[in-house]
Amino acid sequence: MRDRLAALAEPVKPVEGYVDKVMRRSRRLRRRRRVTAGAAAAVCVAVLVTMYRVVGFGSAPQLAAPPPDGPFLGWSAVGDVDAGLVREATDVWDSTGTGGPHTAVRALVAMRNEQQLHSIAVLQGYDKQGAARLAFFTSDVSAANALRLRADRPAPDPVTTKVISLVSPRLTGPVGAVSTDDFGTQAIVVAMPGVTTVRVSNTIFDDEMIGDPEAPTSRLVVVRFPLPGTAQSTTIFGFVKPNRPLAKMTKVFEVHGDGGADEDPRAVPGRVLSATGQQIVVAVQQIQAVRRGQLAVVTEGLVGRVTAVDVTRGEATIDLVTSTGFAGPAYAYISDVPGSVRGTGTGLVMEHIPTGDKRYYVSEGNRVVVPDPCQPNDQVGAVTVGRASSQKAPEATSVELTPAVDLTHVREVSIMTSSTGGDC
Repeated sequence: MRDRLAALAEPVKPVEGYVDKVMRRSRRLRRRRRVTAGAAAAVCVAVLVTMYRVVGFGSAPQLAAPPPDGPFLGWSAVGDVDAGLVREATDVWDSTGTGGPHTAVRALVAMRNEQQLHSIAVLQGYDKQGAARLAFFTSDVSAANALRLRADRPAPDPVTTKVISLVSPRLTGPVGAVSTDDFGTQAIVVAMPGVTTVRVSNTIFDDEMIGDPEAPTSRLVVVRFPLPGTAQSTTIFGFVKPNRPLAKMTKVFEVHGDGGADEDPRAVPGRVLSATGQQIVVAVQQIQAVRRGQLAVVTEGLVGRVTAVDVTRGEATIDLVTSTGFAGPAYAYISDVPGSVRGTGTGLVMEHIPTGDKRYYVSEGNRVVVPDPCQPNDQVGAVTVGRASSQKAPEATSVELTPAVDLTHVREVSIMTSSTGGDC
């Protein structure tokens, strides 16, 4: 068989250039496939670019601030402006405020029939000294729906301001009266044109986020908080959503609440100069308003209490909540379990808790608050000092707390001072 096969193969001659022809054919096929693949890729890219533009991916939207109206915010009013309400608010401003008559008055808000406050007006204008002012007015059924001036402030910077707000438990009833409703603190928030959604949060809530960033809301938001809620514990977020299907919300600002009503305690800012494990020293420009015993807070809760004031240097010394110098009354929020808190030097403990009744149980994670001495009662403006680290044993009179604030990273604080500038 081997000899026969050899004889059959002998006359077969190889074709000259056969290998080269095969290679050339292979290269032609490869080029055709590349061209086809490239065309398909180009089509895919074109489709993706179209989706990118139409469906809402693209670059993040930019928030363009309207040009200032002189020293005022150049914002359009929210919704339909009630001209009669503007006149009524202006008359109240002229007769109640110390700077009337007001001129060049323009409205940011003038609406009736809000669910809780009934009427809300926010006006800008010049006082009789020619200073630019911003004023908030509200009414409610308990006050026969008559407008009352709640806050009269210097006009904010019209270039940098993106949102204005008022957070207070004194927005219903007579001027200066504190609400008796457990959810009596109201927040009025007005955002600049271009913002499509406003979200407001307050750290006195265990569920801190209020408002759905995907839900459509106007530039005006009115939110209710428990009585301990203040501007200092409130954070406001602004979102913009492009007008494209499936487009995502983009956060364009995150700021703290501006302040409360004129009768509320005033938050005086302080910048941390130095810190030890027990105290911080802060520089305070409005040092004349600061007194011993006042609380130093941040958004998350209580930092400590003022123990010394140096008016000449413009500095205040604050005992941190974990220091051995810190002690004071406290209670477990919601369950209203009474007691006191004390710093141990490295931690925080709640003690002097009554025993013998299920009402006095403190569970792990329960919020513990410290009353603000500048407020009229223990509930209004109370500040979170910490949370129970574990469940209190039935017969125990104390429980360790986890501080609400990371004290190692505090750079600025707000000192809660009297609205009249005197002692709290």
